[in-house]
Amino acid sequence: MELPRAWQRPDPLRGLDRISWVEVYDGRGGAGRLPHLLRSLMDPSADVRLDAVSSLADRLLTDDTVSEASFCAVPYLVELGASYKVAGDVRDRVIFLLAAMALAGKGFTEDGRRTHRRWNALGRELPRTAPDWLTQTRHAVAQGAPKIFEALASERVACLVALACAVPEKLPAFVLGLVQDMVELPGEEMLADAAEIAVALLKRSPELLGVDLPRPKVLGEGLVRPAHQPREVAAALMGYRFALISAYGDEGAW
Repeated sequence: MELPRAWQRPDPLRGLDRISWVEVYDGRGGAGRLPHLLRSLMDPSADVRLDAVSSLADRLLTDDTVSEASFCAVPYLVELGASYKVAGDVRDRVIFLLAAMALAGKGFTEDGRRTHRRWNALGRELPRTAPDWLTQTRHAVAQGAPKIFEALASERVACLVALACAVPEKLPAFVLGLVQDMVELPGEEMLADAAEIAVALLKRSPELLGVDLPRPKVLGEGLVRPAHQPREVAAALMGYRFALISAYGDEGAW
């Protein structure tokens, strides 16, 4: 019997040593530890694997900032997330990490400074000085894992996970603000309808609604929406964060 295609994939870390990682910048200096951390994702010990995921997230997505190391690591993360030779507790977290890297709001420059995603009044993203690791990392995820990128671009993701998140008895503290933001997105009927249903479900627990509190303009704890950010970007961020909370709770995947 022929093995399924996912089982026929080659070693997900093939070619890892062809990159001179000590010369790759990761926001903290050289990325010499990255090969060890990537290999640790396939360790027999679950504790070692999960510690490696957390360390990788810290280095590849430092405070929502990607770097040259993030860009270089994408092909290996794509293979790790797609290979059934890799334990499931790693694959799903790797997929979330790829999604987070595609949605990153900042990128390191060669001198260690940070550039930010910004838009003009027409909602068009403003260019950044090369090397633009933010754009390059996002493009690498889109090329290597198009299904992840397509899902992030679809507002259906935000709708479905918003509804799923509204059903549990206990909700993350910032869910209300996100749902209310979704209700008021102009021209997005499906998204608004889903948010209205979520609000109706939330009314089972009036204390969670905080109706007398000002509506927070945030996409997560401490993450303020940038000026002129297009609604599709906001929806992708909402969908990702709802899905992350639904899967791993308040503490997130790492």
